[in-house]
Amino acid sequence: MKRSRAIAALAGGAALSLPRFARAQATTVRIGTLLTDNYCMGYYAQDGGFFGRSGLSIELTPFSNGAAMAAACAGGSIDVGTGESTELANGVIRGLPFVIVAGGALWSADAPTTFLCVARNSTIRTAKALEGATIAVPALVSLSATAVKAWLAQGGADLTKVRFVELKPPEMAEALSRGTIDAAHLSEPPFSFGLDLIVPIAEPQDTIAKRFLISNWFATRDWLAHNPESAQRLVAAAYETARWANTHHADTLLILAKYAKLDVSRLQTMKRATYATSLDARLMQPVLDAGFQFGALPRRLNAADLVR
Repeated sequence: MKRSRAIAALAGGAALSLPRFARAQATTVRIGTLLTDNYCMGYYAQDGGFFGRSGLSIELTPFSNGAAMAAACAGGSIDVGTGESTELANGVIRGLPFVIVAGGALWSADAPTTFLCVARNSTIRTAKALEGATIAVPALVSLSATAVKAWLAQGGADLTKVRFVELKPPEMAEALSRGTIDAAHLSEPPFSFGLDLIVPIAEPQDTIAKRFLISNWFATRDWLAHNPESAQRLVAAAYETARWANTHHADTLLILAKYAKLDVSRLQTMKRATYATSLDARLMQPVLDAGFQFGALPRRLNAADLVR
């Protein structure tokens, strides 16, 4: 598949006008991020001073979902992103040179951070009860959608009778309250911020594995080849940030609230992400296997193929 068609497959054609890849060692690294705890390590690294101490000049750009971020990286409008394995694997399968350079947030069954939710007045509590329902996810081809489908199937629901729609996480709780959707897969902080309106009924990501990598730092092989020093410094800063963020929840909560423009007082009980301090491809494989099983990937892929 040509590069332009692969990018279009990731972002519905919106990335076709993006600029070409940079060809020189970067003085500024442009990083994409999402405003959720599992994907916003870039903000923690920036405000915590870890990028600066590594000698990196950083430009941070927020995206509405991981697919749009991957398309932007493929098109060259950002250099590095924090994405999930399903979206990156789809890019690789379609000929895009994505490579994962560092681990991000970890899923742990002992400390869940993402939930399938319904409105507080909803009677839905089981997978079967969602037949004929509409479920919102951040992206239709994603870890989130795969996890919900796996949970539905495990609960005996007929997936052909469930409709999935794409919705920005900050809009999900209100949409549930209005009744425009029946369920939504929410992560933090939209989950905690919407607790007045919603109730969790399941932790679908447990059906993929009890422990795996939710997010990863990624770039393109082209960018890595032309910016080896910047890449090395970025990975070192990412892991320094992870070690700090894992033990400084109060500090990172303030940073997250600042960039997400949320009232920090409503996030004090927020369930916090844990970040990886190394990259283990085995922690990505369950995501790829489930993605293939539930139609998010057109073929099986070895997680090691995504690691530089």
